[in-house]
Amino acid sequence: MIIEGEREINLVTWNESHFHQLYPLANNPKIAMNLRDSYPQPYTIHDARHWIEHNQKFNPAQNFAIEFEGRLAGAIGAERGKDELRTNMELGFWVGEAFWGKGIATEAVKLYTKYIFEKFDIHRIFAQVYDFNGESMNVLEKAGYIPEAILKNGFIKRGRMGDIFQYVKIRDEE
Repeated sequence: MIIEGEREINLVTWNESHFHQLYPLANNPKIAMNLRDSYPQPYTIHDARHWIEHNQKFNPAQNFAIEFEGRLAGAIGAERGKDELRTNMELGFWVGEAFWGKGIATEAVKLYTKYIFEKFDIHRIFAQVYDFNGESMNVLEKAGYIPEAILKNGFIKRGRMGDIFQYVKIRDEE
C-alpha cells in the first residue's frame, strides 16, 4: 500500500525493499534520544528484520515507512489504546538525520493522520514529545495538532528528568 503525498513524500507499507536501508538509517543515537527506550540502540540488522516482519501482519496497515524521492527517510505509526482507551491512538514518528529540515515529517504526519481517521474507528490521536525536542513539537503544530498537556517530570532519559509535552488531533476538529 502506498499513500501518496506531495513533493515525492509517500507512506509505504514496510516490505523487503526497506530492509537494507532501515538499519543504517535507524542506527543513530540522535534519533534514539527522542524515542522511547524500547527503541533499539544500537539498531541492528536483526532489529530491522524483526520490525519489517512484525508490520506485515497488520490489516489495515498501522505503521509505515516514510519515503522521500523513492528512498527510505523514516518511519511513522501509532499504537491503539486498550479497553476504555480504544478510541485513542498514540502517534510516533522519526526521520533520518540526512532528511531533517525538509518538511518530510510534517507531510508524513498530515498524510498519516488523514489515513488513521479514514481507516480506524479512532476519535483522537495524540503524541508525546520530550521537552528538549522542539523540532517534533513544530512538526506536530504544523500538521494541525494542538498542545494538550504538559506532564511535569514525566520522563527520565540518560539520568535527566524532564517534561513531556502532549499534542492531540481530535476527529472532525479543525
